[in-house]
Amino acid sequence: MSQIENHWAEVSHIETELMRKMTALGLDWHDKAAMAQLVAECKAFGPADADAAYESNRMERITKAQLFALVSVMISTMENAALEGREVHGGEVWESFSKHLEA
Repeated sequence: MSQIENHWAEVSHIETELMRKMTALGLDWHDKAAMAQLVAECKAFGPADADAAYESNRMERITKAQLFALVSVMISTMENAALEGREVHGGEVWESFSKHLEA
């Protein structure tokens, strides 16, 4: 498999997991306000928040921590692809989320 296929496959798998986490949280990626709120939470989320989420044993908090970790992995994957001169894009779920990252 070529490098391009690897990046596309990784992005696709990450997107699927993002979709699963959002669905588990009852979030609709078509809801702009919900995505803006989720991005705001993601931007403020740090390592101490992740530790607290896992220590809480509350599934909602753990799922959000996992979702935010996936966001980080998605960004890294896309940056690595760009550094290699390859352009990859997420799908509908990533686009709904990521357009609020720059705001």
